Amino acid sequence: MGDLLGGGPRDWTLDPRARHAMLLEASRNALAQGDPTAAVVLAEELLDETPDDVDALLVIAAAAPAYGHGEVGALAAAQAAKRGADVGSLEAAALLAACQVDRALAAADAALARAPRDAHAHLVRGIALELSGRGAEAAEAFAQATALDPVVLPPPLAAPPDDEWDALLFAATAGLDAPLRDALRGVSLDFEDLPSVELLRSLQPPPSPLVDALLLDPPGPDAPARDAGRPRIAIYRRNLLRGATSIDEVEARLQRALEAEAELLLQDDP
Repeated sequence: MGDLLGGGPRDWTLDPRARHAMLLEASRNALAQGDPTAAVVLAEELLDETPDDVDALLVIAAAAPAYGHGEVGALAAAQAAKRGADVGSLEAAALLAACQVDRALAAADAALARAPRDAHAHLVRGIALELSGRGAEAAEAFAQATALDPVVLPPPLAAPPDDEWDALLFAATAGLDAPLRDALRGVSLDFEDLPSVELLRSLQPPPSPLVDALLLDPPGPDAPARDAGRPRIAIYRRNLLRGATSIDEVEARLQRALEAEAELLLQDDP
């Protein structure tokens, strides 16, 4: 075509501003569609070209905690704040995901000092208080979050009795593919309320306190004889219930959590 127009072939390049807008939109779309890894990769590409890009930093702040990099999200939120961005509760949520509970609580308090009606900041504050053993204050924070925005934190479901939890566990396990079900044979599956911060910090990197289930080393010598030497998966009831609007949703979350931990067992199996 270039020869027909009287010139040689041309190299077409995208206008830098248009390229920036396309990458940013793609990054935000990836985050909205539940693909935080792609969102961060695209945002980092923007930062390679424009290191001070606040929009890209905000995407990373929101996306990084979702795939186990809360410390990266917290750093991105802090950098965006230094550049004048309103980061809301992003830094607090990222610090919580990085298991830095005290810092998350302080960041949530700071966010609420700026915006007292930030429902997500109340939610993060409540979780941090709950993990710190301050149950009454946590309940107040959760009630505030629900009152301000029931989408952020729907009214809590009634906690099922132990026999219903056992039924949920049976149904969730039965829904797994056969190799994953087989991987869970001989594994001790134990319900607990919440993970302890001390346990999480003993692991590297520390998992998020919001984890639904966690594959742990075999129990110690004080465990019942039937569990001696067996790998263990701790299942955290409050995290499974948090934000759920139906027991069916809780079962689906439990199944996804068991699937992820069974896949880890298969990876470790020689």
